[in-house]
Amino acid sequence: PKYFLELAEFISSRYSSARKIVEIGVGRSPYTALRLRKLLSKTDLILVDIDGRVVEDLRRLGFKAVKDDVQVPRLEIYKNADLLYSIRPPFELIPKLIDLASLIGSDLLIAPLSEDAYLSGVGRGFERIRLGEVVVYLLRLMRR
Repeated sequence: PKYFLELAEFISSRYSSARKIVEIGVGRSPYTALRLRKLLSKTDLILVDIDGRVVEDLRRLGFKAVKDDVQVPRLEIYKNADLLYSIRPPFELIPKLIDLASLIGSDLLIAPLSEDAYLSGVGRGFERIRLGEVVVYLLRLMRR
């Protein structure tokens, strides 16, 4: 799907020298990560999901995948990440993603399900970026 590929192109252009990038809440749509793996072959790409079956499927695809709950995150998974990103996260998780990125000093990219994401806290401090027909939000917090 074009949306996921455009997102991968954007991430690879903005984070071409990233050492570590983490996708949170991958689910059964690893399309962005599949493209990023090719575009940023030297970057440590980690995929996180709360569903153990999803994590196993991602591992079978050759990804470094980890089971975690961002509501009570294991910080060692995210430590030293240049970017955390999440595609269509549930609104109630967005404040948790902001907290996590703030805590570890990583940029945060949210590709919301709809443009009313500002209701969940996206907007304050975020840069709104249009990628084709899609709007994403980038919060710059990286401390390196």
